[in-house]
Amino acid sequence: MAGDKCTFDATAGEPFEFGATFDVSASNKQTWVAQAVILKQYNEALNDDGEVIGWQENVVYADPEMKIVFYPTTGTAEEPFEAVHDCGAGVIEQDRETCQDVAEGSTITIPPTTGAGATQPLCYNIKFATTKLTSVFHLVTTNVDSVAIFAEHDPTEFERGGIGGIHYLMDVDTSAMGDDAALVALGAASPIEPVFQDGVDNAPEKEKPWGLAIGTSFLVNACTLIGVIFLAPAIKKVADKNPTTMFALANAFAAGALLAAAFYLMLYEATHLITDPVDTAKSETDADGEKTWSVESKEAGRSAWWGTMILLGFISANILETLVQAAVSKTSMGSKTPDEEDVKPEVAPTTASLTTKVRVLCGILLGDFMHNLVDGIFIGAAFVGCNETVGWTIVAATIYHELAQEVSDYLVLTDPMQGNLKPFTALGLNFISGLSVVLGAIIVVGADPGDNANGRLLAFGGGVYVQIAATECFGRVNNTVKTMEMRVGTILAFAFGATAIGLVLLDHEHCVPDGGGHAH
Repeated sequence: MAGDKCTFDATAGEPFEFGATFDVSASNKQTWVAQAVILKQYNEALNDDGEVIGWQENVVYADPEMKIVFYPTTGTAEEPFEAVHDCGAGVIEQDRETCQDVAEGSTITIPPTTGAGATQPLCYNIKFATTKLTSVFHLVTTNVDSVAIFAEHDPTEFERGGIGGIHYLMDVDTSAMGDDAALVALGAASPIEPVFQDGVDNAPEKEKPWGLAIGTSFLVNACTLIGVIFLAPAIKKVADKNPTTMFALANAFAAGALLAAAFYLMLYEATHLITDPVDTAKSETDADGEKTWSVESKEAGRSAWWGTMILLGFISANILETLVQAAVSKTSMGSKTPDEEDVKPEVAPTTASLTTKVRVLCGILLGDFMHNLVDGIFIGAAFVGCNETVGWTIVAATIYHELAQEVSDYLVLTDPMQGNLKPFTALGLNFISGLSVVLGAIIVVGADPGDNANGRLLAFGGGVYVQIAATECFGRVNNTVKTMEMRVGTILAFAFGATAIGLVLLDHEHCVPDGGGHAH
């Protein structure tokens, strides 16, 4: 074994991003897999007619090629890995031009480093097929039970994830199969996971979006203070003069924003994240020993999860309201005097009775607490499971709705015949109950429930938003609008709210399950 290959320049850091040991004793042949995604890219080149090609769909890998070294070891623990660490680093450190190019579909034989046929491991430069979404390389590990793999990039960067996603190392021989059969076989095979993984990944770990989720949640909660504007004499005068107009336009705008967020983003993106149950593959062997493969689709199961979560989200407000009313009714009954129902006042009351006040305060504040908790969960799920664009869009839609909702809450809480609270007391209690939105975001970001759970949360949230927009917001609009002019105004407000959210589609990338993308 050449001594110069077992040293490397440590001053520049590790020459590889990924190093790990694998147990390959179960078989003599495995398959190394890399997957791409289809992206729309702008091509400035000219076609045969001298015109710019423009936007086109391309198969894109995290990188078009990757240096990799397969180094047999005496075991899969840390000690055997460290025993070959310097040699593996020295081999992969060499220039790409000196590595052996390996085309997609080729075979790499990994001979033992000791005993008969011992040889120095080579640096391979595997090249991915830019015309295929999945590139495979066939490994032969005869007389090799465990191997350390040193890779230029983390192989999970080349995992697409989700439906059709395949682990980077699979315990199956696909060398004699066509592309379609190989994909089915890979989907049915067992993945080979690393036993010991070196902590040398130079790619930054994915950070949890604590700042964004909590910060935007506080931004949403600030909407509970919207009632303070009514303390300004000029605004109070306008509100007192045109309460119906302001109320109807605000709710129409919120309905458009909520429905756009639900249909443009939340419900559709949920389909990208809900990948369980996954399709299964099965094989049958005929009389000649030939295997035929088929795929059993589990799309019905995924659709069932998606639809059920939407329906559950739609009905959840009614379930919550029933529970709140049950609690409020019990509280109200306990606050009545024995003869209260029998005593009829001689003059009309000017303020709410204790019973009415308790019912209104419990209903508004407890309902807001639970509603904002759910909002926080949606916001956290968007930032964790999708991306900042989707997260900010859901925050915007939530704020639009909250502004309209909190104005209504403030007016109810300060109405002498309902909540009968002083303005600053109403603002303070509303703000405290709204802090649950921050709690909801913290729960989801901290738990990091995973792609499927995030997808289901988005579907649930979409159902909630459809219910709020269609039955609550637009229900208020229909109950208050009486003239043609106001109806046209609310339609325009609805369209404006939907457009404000829909504009995000101009520069939007879908939520994709973990595993895709380059980590540099």
